[in-house]
Order: sequence, then structure tokens, then C-alpha cells
Amino acid sequence: DSRALLPLASLEAKEEILLWETDTKLKNLDIETIQPDAKWQNEAFSSDIPAFSLLAEDVAHRQKPTSHLPDEEALQLAKKLSVKELITLCVGYHKKGPDILSVIGNASKSVAGAAGETADGVAGLPTLVMADGPAGLRLSKEFWKDKKGGVHPIGETMPEGITDFLPGIANAVLGLLNRKNPRGRVMTQYTTAIPIGTAIAQSFSPSVAEAMGDIVGREMEQFGIDLWLAPAINIQRSPLCGRNFEYYSEDPFLTAKIAVGMVKGVQSHPKKGVTVKHFCVNNQETNRYQSSSEVDVRALRDIYLRAFETVVREASPAAIMTSYNLLCGTHTAEHEGLLKGILRGEWGYEGLVMSDWILTTMKDKHSIYPTTKPAPSLKAGNDLFMPGCSGDVRAIKKALKGKGITHLKREDLEYCASHIIALALQKRNNR
Repeated sequence: DSRALLPLASLEAKEEILLWETDTKLKNLDIETIQPDAKWQNEAFSSDIPAFSLLAEDVAHRQKPTSHLPDEEALQLAKKLSVKELITLCVGYHKKGPDILSVIGNASKSVAGAAGETADGVAGLPTLVMADGPAGLRLSKEFWKDKKGGVHPIGETMPEGITDFLPGIANAVLGLLNRKNPRGRVMTQYTTAIPIGTAIAQSFSPSVAEAMGDIVGREMEQFGIDLWLAPAINIQRSPLCGRNFEYYSEDPFLTAKIAVGMVKGVQSHPKKGVTVKHFCVNNQETNRYQSSSEVDVRALRDIYLRAFETVVREASPAAIMTSYNLLCGTHTAEHEGLLKGILRGEWGYEGLVMSDWILTTMKDKHSIYPTTKPAPSLKAGNDLFMPGCSGDVRAIKKALKGKGITHLKREDLEYCASHIIALALQKRNNR
């Protein structure tokens, strides 16, 4: 424990040292930074221990990165698509009927209980099927298939699990889905329950995390899942956060190293990828969809972005999911400085960026902020707006005809679609 630590040496920076260069502009809060007295108060720091000076010439600083360029083959294919096809790619597959059907966590037609998938039938590209976590793959144990091969989950689905808490919504959804009346042979599937994130982090072992990821990756191959919607690597900031069990730690370094192990374990299986989430500063339950996390730039970079940066640089996750909350007044999915500036520009991220499962109708009447919108998200570099619904398609079409800050260009759609296409090509071409 920290009270039993003894110093072995002292290290002093004699001058200001540049670590990395960036031109990303983020909102810096007008707050006073509280700094402790720089002098050590511990008597153990005596003249008996070695003292070292750290000079700027001893530290290699990171140069300002070059602009991110999408995969050329994927971008050229995107340029050949119609606007309708581009829009179809940039929103998830959605069933006909009320938009609420898309957000219940069982919006896949390919794998029973999978959370969602990308649209099919665009330029011959395969769909990308996504299953939720965090303790392994979340799929339905029982399901039946219709004559067209579509799957229909039975029992113990997410809406049934919330019946006691939100009976009106749950019963309405269950009535629409008609899950209690299978019209075909009932089939079963079972997945492994791995430990929750916090328990894995308590091993302090990236190799243990990698072994857990290997289990998930093997079952993704078995059940036909392309993207696992995990791991979640937000910092455990408050004990009132209902999803702390998914997160690894209060510490960015431990979180990063465990997450790197998990990502490598899953992605050791060809064509299988993770979706690191929730990017970023997603630490609050109250007004989860429209709360604004007010964070100073230094705290943001030193604490809340650190694990994401490490995972991107050391493990290259296939996808990253933005969060419900706003960052200093701007939704993370609509935050160009966060997505194109830091994530792609500074860290050189080349994978897919998707939203959390959002319906624009999920507006809290008591919130001062709106919900995340599809068009501003695509414009900011959030490639895929999930789970997708007919309202999202209409909003994007309207934005393409708009002007000013609400205007969405075809080039914006091509940029976003190229990242989806790149993953789909990997699946199709067995890369």
C-alpha cells in the first residue's frame, strides 16, 4: 500500500519539457488549478537517496501528426455510391415499424439477440453484426427462424428484463415484437460469461485479460459476430455510476493495460474486432443522455483520455463508440475536435467510429441540452449512427439540402462510409 512506500531516488525537471505537439482546440474551463506545495514533506526524502535531473534533451517529444486519410480502396468505392446508398451505410439496419424497435438491443436479423448490424445490400458489401457485452457476448439463449432466415429471440431479452422498472415501455415493445409466439423450430445458443471488467482488472494481469478476450473472439467466430461492443474503459469517477462494473479502474494506467490485453485477445481472431467505449467522460447516471461533463483540458488528457489513447496506439481497436453525454456543452458524437482532431489527427486512429444506441426521440424535457443528432454526428466524423431508424434517414436527407452549420455535404458521407466499407471489405476478402 502507498503508506509503506519508500523513495529510492528523486527526479527533478530543471526546465519545461515539451512532450507532444497538437493544434487541437478544446474548450478550456475558466477555473483555478489547485496545485500542492512542490516541496516534499516526507522525512524519508533525505540527502541519502540519489538525485537526478531530467533535461529536455533526454525526452523524445511526439511530433505533430499528419492528417488522417481513409483507406483509398474504401474511399474510392464510397465515391461510386449514390447518396441513398451512402445514407443507408451510415445508419444501422432497422426494422420496419416504430423506431423504438431499433433501440431495444435486439436489432439484428442475422444473430438472435445481437445488438444491431450495418445495412446490407449496398454494393455487395456484407453486414457487420454487433453483439453487446460486457461479460462475454450478450445473445438470446432461445430463438426461432422464419422462412427467410430471419431470427426472432424468445424470452429473457433486454425489454423483458426491464419490465419491473419501465412496465409501460417494456410491455409496448414486447407486444410489438410478439416474442411469445414462435412460428418455427425453437433453437438454442449459449455463450460464456467472463468476469466483469472490474474483476478482470483486479488481476492486474494483461495476460489474464487477453485470455478472456480470446474466449470472446472464439465465440464471435462461432456465432457470426463481427464487432463486440466492449470493452468499456471509462474511469470509475463516482460510486453512483451504474455501469462501474463494466469499467476497469479508477486509474488510467491500469485501465489502459488491461484493455490492451482484452483487445489483443479478441482481435487475435482474424476479422473479429472490439468496440472500445464510451468515448469519453461517461461517468454519470442522472440524465445519462443529455448531461454535460465539464472537464478542464489537462484533466481530460491526463485522466479521461489516457486509456483510450494507449489502446489506440498499442492495440488498434477495430471500432470506437462515442458516448451519450456532452463534453463541455457538445455531444461527443458531434465533437469534431474530439473525433477528427484528437482521435484521428493526434492518435492516428484508422478504424470505425460509431455512436452509442441513440434515438433522437429520447429527449428529457428537463434537460437544457438536445439529444445527439445524426447529421451533425456524421459531419463531425462519427461514421455510423446506431442503431438507425427511419427518422435518422429523413434527418440526413434534410441536412444535405440545408445551408450553413446545419449543412451536410456528400463528401462528409463518403468520409464516414469509407470507414464502414473498409471493415466490410476485410470481412468479404478474408483479410
